[in-house]
Amino acid sequence: MVRAFSLDLLAASLTAVLLVAACAGCAGTEDGEEAVAAYRNLDPDVAYVGREACRSCHPDKYETFVEAQMGRSIKPAHPDESAARFDGVDPVYDEALDLYYRPERWGDDLFVVEYRLADGDTTHKRTEQIDFIVGSGQHTNSHIMSVNGYLYQMPLTWYAQDGKWDLPPGFDGGNNSRFDRPIPEACMTCHNAMPGFVDGSENQFSHVPAGIDCERCHGPGALHVEEKEAGMIVDTSVHVDRSIVNPARLPLDRQFDVCQRCHMQGATVYAPGMGPGDFRPGMDLSDVLNVFWPRYADSTQQFIMASHPDRMRMSACFTGSHEEGASFEPMTCTTCHDPHVPIEALGSDHYRDVCQSCHEPEELHADGVDAMAAGACTEEIVLREEVGDDCVQCHMPVSGSTDIPHVRVTDHFIRVVDTTGSVNDADVDAAKRLIGLASLIDDAPTPRERAEGFMTYFEEVQNRPDFLDSAAVLVDRAVEEQGPTAVAPSLVRLHHLQRDFDATVRLSREIAMAEIDEPWTHYRVGEAYQTVGNVQEAIVYFEEAVRRSPAHLRFLNKLGSAYTEARRLDEALEVFDRVLNANPKYAEARNNRGFVHILQQDFEAAEADFLEAIRLDPDAEIAFANLASLYFNTNRREEARPYARRLVEEHPDDPNYQRLWELVR
Repeated sequence: MVRAFSLDLLAASLTAVLLVAACAGCAGTEDGEEAVAAYRNLDPDVAYVGREACRSCHPDKYETFVEAQMGRSIKPAHPDESAARFDGVDPVYDEALDLYYRPERWGDDLFVVEYRLADGDTTHKRTEQIDFIVGSGQHTNSHIMSVNGYLYQMPLTWYAQDGKWDLPPGFDGGNNSRFDRPIPEACMTCHNAMPGFVDGSENQFSHVPAGIDCERCHGPGALHVEEKEAGMIVDTSVHVDRSIVNPARLPLDRQFDVCQRCHMQGATVYAPGMGPGDFRPGMDLSDVLNVFWPRYADSTQQFIMASHPDRMRMSACFTGSHEEGASFEPMTCTTCHDPHVPIEALGSDHYRDVCQSCHEPEELHADGVDAMAAGACTEEIVLREEVGDDCVQCHMPVSGSTDIPHVRVTDHFIRVVDTTGSVNDADVDAAKRLIGLASLIDDAPTPRERAEGFMTYFEEVQNRPDFLDSAAVLVDRAVEEQGPTAVAPSLVRLHHLQRDFDATVRLSREIAMAEIDEPWTHYRVGEAYQTVGNVQEAIVYFEEAVRRSPAHLRFLNKLGSAYTEARRLDEALEVFDRVLNANPKYAEARNNRGFVHILQQDFEAAEADFLEAIRLDPDAEIAFANLASLYFNTNRREEARPYARRLVEEHPDDPNYQRLWELVR
């Protein structure tokens, strides 16, 4: 099943939406759950229609929004859409993998070239076309390739602030996944409008919209468009148009949730039955997901790229404006930001003017002495002049994030920044001391949610063994409260990350696994059975995972390997054909199918698959071994020799490779 279709909408309510100074006045004009629930486009059956559907009624908002940062968040690859430099640039070298990367432009097409050199000769070269550019270019341009709708991140990113190419975040230090990092629904639903995610896949999409659109903040628009085209017009100066959400009319916490959905980054844990595409503006975000992130002894100095709501909540400007009896309108994201307008169009005085709408500006006398007004700046004139009398420069300093290199972002923790005094190594070490894992959306997460937060952080961010220890304690507590069957997915995931496969097998025999409607759980149980040597039972679980996710290529590849191990060769071949028809660039599946061909005595087909696996992945060790063995066993020792030589050079302690080398040299 394919979720969503086109992707464009908006209408009558846009005129009243978030404008910087005006928004604060209209914010929170509704209270209570009944008012929010009355928005009819919260119904899951209301479809997304795309931003072009909004254009005819809201041309002013449309024209500025498509030029704004969110409107330019992703686009089909074309030189005119790229902020990057493609000509005369030095290649990026990945020292860990000994691979070079070079961006290239051929006419209107953009490419990433991967190559390896040995003594000045090119020993490997792979060229892949860029299909999508991700990012407005204010901070970065990252790149995606599409293989029959399966999306993968490419190993080269343009960092606009430093004007340089480098590996993407998370690809350095030997973690370069090259052209094989899947782009799942969770990534696409924040970096873009609602995409056409193919249910039952990991990273396949029926269509990819061109940028975040109106519906990400206003909700799906099919109902709204249908009613307007039918002449059902609402005078929004008098009445609320319930066919679409106007975020400015939502209660403050619901307004905040619209922004937090994508601007609160961390280890995301979805509520049972919920997924990345289920949140709609007006919903309580905690009903859909929670976000966890570590707190350190000095978290004021450590933050990540998309942590703006978390940082803003630390600010006295925010907390003070939300106190009962506050003299100012409650602060929200749109107090300072108008998402319909490009940042470049706001003017150099925009943010200072917003600050001074609450903090009264003073009058400066000719002698430079301040005549202070309430809340006015007390800094010396010379220092103010150095930063252009810009409040943000001092109170929201630009800083590097801890998760993305070569990027500097405005810190949304508004404060008086202490720039004096020295910091010694002991202070730095103390500041890095971990306090715990904070829950950023829901103040009262369940033990299971907290356990999932620890495991997600371990799996996606940093392999901290102590996080698995914490997860184990919380999972045990969840089992006491809910029982083992209800908590089985978390138990299985924990055992999988601990590599305790025997525990997974025992659990699968103690509970009713058929009641678990979660394909990753069945996949992990299958891996446990295969690891302990019970391939027949592994097949049962891999088949169940594939039944629930029939377009998930990793599940299919694992099922094919289990069929091969069980010598169910025709079934294995059918599965690998299915994988490679979907993605012919899946190197591991190429090697696996080649091995099936060997077992079926089809040596020509096996050779072709092994060679293609090596062309795709110059470090495909198993494909090298299989090809060398194939050549040796078909009396082609000279052709086997270079592959066997490389195996013993890179794995000198492997007795099988040593024996193969002795046989062929």
